[in-house]
Amino acid sequence: MVFDLPTWLPDWLFILSYPLAALILLWITHQAFQKFAPHWKLEDRDENMAAGGIASAVAISGIVLAFVLAQTTQASDTYQADVSTEAAQIRALNKQLSAFKSDEANACRPLLVAYAQSIITDEWPMLAQQTGSTETSRALTALDKCVVALPSKDDRQVALYVQLLNSTDKLAQTREVRIINSSASLSSLFWGVMHIGLLLIVIVTAMAFYTPGPIRVINCSIQIISLSLLYALVLILDHPFSGANAVVSTPIADAISHIALN
Repeated sequence: MVFDLPTWLPDWLFILSYPLAALILLWITHQAFQKFAPHWKLEDRDENMAAGGIASAVAISGIVLAFVLAQTTQASDTYQADVSTEAAQIRALNKQLSAFKSDEANACRPLLVAYAQSIITDEWPMLAQQTGSTETSRALTALDKCVVALPSKDDRQVALYVQLLNSTDKLAQTREVRIINSSASLSSLFWGVMHIGLLLIVIVTAMAFYTPGPIRVINCSIQIISLSLLYALVLILDHPFSGANAVVSTPIADAISHIALN
């Protein structure tokens, strides 16, 4: 189970809403302390210790999130490279069908194009929901049956037939990897622990606001805003097949255009 993002909320609005929500929670917690626990007022020494604790907690959380951000960015680049590999496999399979030089092989080429087109139109939108498309599965099955049924009349076609079988198997494996990658996100347990940490930081910050000076308010608010922005950014990038920075199907569209020209 992963932390799902609201699909109706644009990325930029999601990023802005995170620090806004944290600041609102900070203000509500501060008012609650002032009203229900006025005797919890911190002395100067305690306030300095609280400020140091807040800074340390923010720094530790920031380091963890920065590490996770680097990992998610690298993973997204890897997934995009896998799509390019899948597009190259589609082009290679088309060349092998063309080299087979038979009417039966030529009849498989439109099925290859239909499969590639189904990836873009049917399956790609569903990757944001971390699942594949049944329509794309049917298109791949039709292509596989067409290749398996190809008759081999000489040694050259026998050798090409073996290559075609290997290519269709690789194509199916690459698709399965892409579908699995669409659900490769950090667990809800991780985000639950991180958000509990953020909540504790907000609570301690609210306690330090019993005698809030302008500098202290600005300093603590900047720390909360910076940390919240980092939370939101990592959350967005942790879903590689959705959002404005998602993995794109452009290489497969280019492969379809390449096949159409040949």
